[in-house]
Amino acid sequence: MNRDIVILTSRNKFFGQTRKPWSSLDVDQIAALLAGHGWKVEQHDFHQVVNQAVDLKGRTIFYAFSQKDNYRQYINDIVYHLSKNNRVIPSYDLLKCHENKGYQEIFKKTIGLNGLVAQYHTSGDEVNAESLKYPVVLKTTQGTNGKGVVLIRNYPEFLKQTKLLGKKLGLRRKLDLFRRKYLRKKKFIDYPDYSDRQDYLEYREYLKHEQNFILQEYVPGLDFDYRVLVACDRYYVMKRSVKKGDFRASGTKKFSFSKTPDPALLEYARSVYRMFDTPFLSLDILFNGTQYFVGEFQALHFGMSVVARSDGYFKALPNENWTFVEDKPHLENLVANTLVEYLK
Repeated sequence: MNRDIVILTSRNKFFGQTRKPWSSLDVDQIAALLAGHGWKVEQHDFHQVVNQAVDLKGRTIFYAFSQKDNYRQYINDIVYHLSKNNRVIPSYDLLKCHENKGYQEIFKKTIGLNGLVAQYHTSGDEVNAESLKYPVVLKTTQGTNGKGVVLIRNYPEFLKQTKLLGKKLGLRRKLDLFRRKYLRKKKFIDYPDYSDRQDYLEYREYLKHEQNFILQEYVPGLDFDYRVLVACDRYYVMKRSVKKGDFRASGTKKFSFSKTPDPALLEYARSVYRMFDTPFLSLDILFNGTQYFVGEFQALHFGMSVVARSDGYFKALPNENWTFVEDKPHLENLVANTLVEYLK
């Protein structure tokens, strides 16, 4: 195996994330650590790959991400192109899954990750809402820390919440629709089947501002969930408590840690991780008292609190028992060492 790797970064060698989405890891330090393990490392900015003479084919590429909207699409375009002739880490599928809860549901089905029942929609009009099993959780496809997540208890609430996902038309658009509905009389020689009424209805539908969302099975009685970050054979676990009167653990900032292994949780996390092909996997895991479920996952640009706040990680011993390993790693060390382990 060729022991060379390319690291792609955003501007100014940005490679997220550490404390916050705008806080970068030290890429030079990661590169130096990889070099210390015998890897030849190249570093490039994304724009160099597109606009300069950087020809990447048959390479292993470890790439950064960004939460900035324009950069997200930019990275998506470039990684898709590179994935045709290179090994990209994470895979392009996992890039598409990042903060896209809709594609996550598609990907879960692809790899056979069963769990919470979920539907992926573009509009409330697509849903047979009267027959839904309530309560149900509605999540917009993008958003972090519990944003865009609501609990819907009944059909009237469904109508209200899906309506809130839309955006009201401005006065100019409303006047245009009025004109098309009541005043416009047109004929088109090239389109003999043209109808003013049908054109109005289709134009009104076209103007609707909608957001994609998923409807996910509600797990009642949750007081907490788990954030588990898997880095090859290291399992960092953080318990996140739900605020009183809420049902979301994400974004509460109510963390706790334990050095006592929970074998059932760890075995479940390991079984999920083995379904993926990636060095890092951040899992939000729910527990209903008898069964574990994956809520969401990320393979890049995930929060590092579970590592930074922890005193160590869990690891499976050769006899399959789990043990807690005391360790306060430098984040760059963790990234580099995990990559080395993954690429063996």
